[in-house]
Amino acid sequence: MTPLFPSFRAVVLGWLLILLPGALGQGIPQLVSVSTLRAEPGASVNFNGFHFLNPPVTAVYFNFTRGTIESIRNIAGGQQQLSVRVPLGATIGPIIIENAFGQYQSQQYFQVPPVITRFERAGATTDADRVRGVAGNLVLLSGANYLDTTDPAFRLGVFFDGVRAVIDTVTESAVSVYVPAGAGTGPITVTNNAGRVSTASPFFIPPAVTGFTPRGRVGDSVAVTGRSFRAVSAVYFGAVSATNFIVVSPTNLSVVVPTGAPASAPLVVESPGGRFLTASNFVLQPRISSFTPVRGDRGTNVTLTGTGLAGVQQVLFGGVSAAPTTVSATQVTVSVPLGAGTGPITVVSATGQDVSSNLFYLAPRITALGGTRLRTGDSLVISGTNLLGTTAVQFGTNRVVASSFTVDNNRQVTAVVPTNAVSGRIWVVAPGGEVQSDSVLTILGANPQISGFSPPNGAVGSVVHVIGTQLFPALAVRIGGVAASVIQAETNGLAVTVPAGAVSGRIVVETVSGTAFTASDFLVGSTVDLSVEMSPSANPVVVGTEFRLTVRVRNAGPLPADGIRATLGIPSPTQFLGATPSFGTFSQAGGEVAFQVGALASGASWNAQIRLKLASAADVLFPFSATNAVSESGLGNNSSSLRIQAVPLRLDFSLFGNQLVLSWPSSVTNAVLQQSEVLSPGQWRDAGLVPFDDEGRLQVTVEAAQPQRFFRLQGR
Repeated sequence: MTPLFPSFRAVVLGWLLILLPGALGQGIPQLVSVSTLRAEPGASVNFNGFHFLNPPVTAVYFNFTRGTIESIRNIAGGQQQLSVRVPLGATIGPIIIENAFGQYQSQQYFQVPPVITRFERAGATTDADRVRGVAGNLVLLSGANYLDTTDPAFRLGVFFDGVRAVIDTVTESAVSVYVPAGAGTGPITVTNNAGRVSTASPFFIPPAVTGFTPRGRVGDSVAVTGRSFRAVSAVYFGAVSATNFIVVSPTNLSVVVPTGAPASAPLVVESPGGRFLTASNFVLQPRISSFTPVRGDRGTNVTLTGTGLAGVQQVLFGGVSAAPTTVSATQVTVSVPLGAGTGPITVVSATGQDVSSNLFYLAPRITALGGTRLRTGDSLVISGTNLLGTTAVQFGTNRVVASSFTVDNNRQVTAVVPTNAVSGRIWVVAPGGEVQSDSVLTILGANPQISGFSPPNGAVGSVVHVIGTQLFPALAVRIGGVAASVIQAETNGLAVTVPAGAVSGRIVVETVSGTAFTASDFLVGSTVDLSVEMSPSANPVVVGTEFRLTVRVRNAGPLPADGIRATLGIPSPTQFLGATPSFGTFSQAGGEVAFQVGALASGASWNAQIRLKLASAADVLFPFSATNAVSESGLGNNSSSLRIQAVPLRLDFSLFGNQLVLSWPSSVTNAVLQQSEVLSPGQWRDAGLVPFDDEGRLQVTVEAAQPQRFFRLQGR
């Protein structure tokens, strides 16, 4: 018979089997802490606790979906750390850790992002109706991770193209919501504490037009504003389809007016979500595409072809009005009126007007010549009518072609007298015909010409040789505006004496045939004359940003300068970044930049650009000076200074209703406005907004009700 009670040996052995695992540090896994209670599938999560290694943990479940154990290691305090990758398909629920002695199950659930497996509008009977609706419709979404009963802070959000919906009912695997007012076509997004997910396909909402360009011509781009334009599939002008349109954004369309568009009709915008018919009409304006014939006189019948011509009431030829003979949507006939001039044809209707790209030509006329005695190379102004399109200007009985000419306007042409022109009448050839002048143009002899002079400079009383042709006999010679005496005529010019009181300037020789000027100045004197200039790239400048000083040294004296040295003071707290001279070398030491310029010829200049930075707000004076190794009579303009103000970069905000105004001083030119949708970490990019100057402050205005954005000024 089997005894009712076990033997003493059996009792002792049983207690040893119970107590031995604890004595060896073994037991059911115990969780002390977890690195996070929410993550996306594929993320790695660390668990700290006891009994993870002896015996080792064999499985970790995320609401009964098994994760991948990556590592188990000992850490401080006798604990172990277990690293597990969240599995695909994990759902909100407890964490279960398992070893040979049993399982640990968390009281608080682990959260993963929501999953959407299906969505449809409640009550829909067709596939098309299931994925479209209007504000107020109930939409059902199926999936997972919509509810966590263990987390009082758990929040579920449903958005239609970014607009939050009102939740009706919610369970762990389903949620019903009402389509919110203001939503547009786009994906449905579901968010919870662990993340977000969006539908691969959109939920369609009918488009709505709030405004559009009210009138235009065939081929014009019409701007249409509204909402829910994301999936627009067709746009109509009345019953005529627009085959060329672009969805610029969910709130903007660009539509090209199609051929055959009616004179006045509403716009129709269609998408899988429905269609919208505008309450007001788009009005078609006239457009001229061609006309025939392209030239004629008074009474010539002209046929204009185009679009939107049905309402044409008036036709203008060079600004002179005529009433059309016949009118249709694509064609107008009209007779050229009395007084019409060469120019574009304009059609006028109640909806607008259009001007032809080509000209209609009438016969040209010459009414006057701007001079009757000219030399070759001179410019002749020809006045008249119907001169647009002139193709040639000819001189004399041999009709010698002008060296060049320009058509100034319909009433004026300016032509250059050719070298072989002879006296006679002037001819103008234009698309409307050709005409000769009543007046005769007389061609005079050659003008005096100065090709140079020697020496380039000299003192009062010295002799200057003026080189050229047709200079003798000279009626007058002036140097810098002061009359000079002619010593004698020379083979290739004149010899003159520099007069008392003469100043540097051009030499002028007057003869009976005209006046000649030297191309450059004769320099009166025998010294150098250095002058310095300074200019900043910005003033004030932004603290901590680079700015540039441009310095210039010029030799205005008649003699060349040599051994030129220029220095720029760099006072504290200025940081020197570098310099770029036009030539020569430089060195920087202490509070000074020294430039070895070298030589400058008379009238020549040297410049350098210095890159600097001010580390703090300050008013800093930069002195600049230049010296040379040659005697100089006046040193007053050899030095200059420039005060630069450094100011901190600050952006001001003002709210006016739904408009946010950002502003900063207009004097701050080396800064750019940037924006970011997140603050940390900042993802900054140029805002692309063009500011305007409002009495010393640059301003831009944005909609305060738009999605969250951050702005800053960034020095350049």
